[in-house]
Amino acid sequence: MNIKRVFEAIYNLREPTSMVNKGITFETFVHEVYSAILRLEDKTVLISKNVTILGKTGASHQFDVYYEFTKANVKHRVAIECKNHSRPIDKGKVGEFKSKILDIDNLMGIMVSASGYQSGASTYANGTGIILMTLDDLPTFTQVVAMQFKRALLPEPSVIGQPFWALMEVDKTGEITGTYHSVNDDRVKMRIPLFYSKNHAEQYCEAMPSKDFTVRGLNQDQLKILLSITKHQDVGFILIPFAPNQENGQVLSYILNHDELMEEYVIE
Repeated sequence: MNIKRVFEAIYNLREPTSMVNKGITFETFVHEVYSAILRLEDKTVLISKNVTILGKTGASHQFDVYYEFTKANVKHRVAIECKNHSRPIDKGKVGEFKSKILDIDNLMGIMVSASGYQSGASTYANGTGIILMTLDDLPTFTQVVAMQFKRALLPEPSVIGQPFWALMEVDKTGEITGTYHSVNDDRVKMRIPLFYSKNHAEQYCEAMPSKDFTVRGLNQDQLKILLSITKHQDVGFILIPFAPNQENGQVLSYILNHDELMEEYVIE
């Protein structure tokens, strides 16, 4: 399974400038994506944005994204620096980040850059323990924070819809690729159909010209992360409450937006 393909298919990553144009900062994008993923597996994880921590020297250090969790009675802390610059990050910026990390006990440092790094910065970071990443490396970041990304986002056949079922693309081996079946709509980039009934979803799937899709249930955690991911994307949803008409194949459907789904169907 290609984790990067799954990530891109579901997250539909855009260039940082597009996010800024929509009023979403680079820091907010990184924070929202990973807060959704982290909380899937550990409800007690603490994740915050724009955090200030007092260092051993008495200096205060600001971090764009910060999270901590405890495993086996050991507290793990990670600070993330987000760089949405037009040019690759140089060695000096990495050095400044390293200085902040070293001033705080038991803190791991990750820098995420929208424009990459100069060669000197990468060489310098390799010897400091600072992890350098770009947008293309974000799936690797998921592995770094030890989240079971594939299991969280790709429903297994045994998952029961809570309350929805969806159609997902399968490859030649029968593995789902992470791509949801969607329909065209002039008002949004795409709409993802959601079904109340597995049986209705299977009938819809059988009637489709393409046989490259299968039915999967979405539990509450998977529904929450799908909604978190699509919150700032040009994606809508269609609720299909009944089976396709046996005579003409037409389907009764209702258009729902992100907020309506959150309010009516997500259990906090």
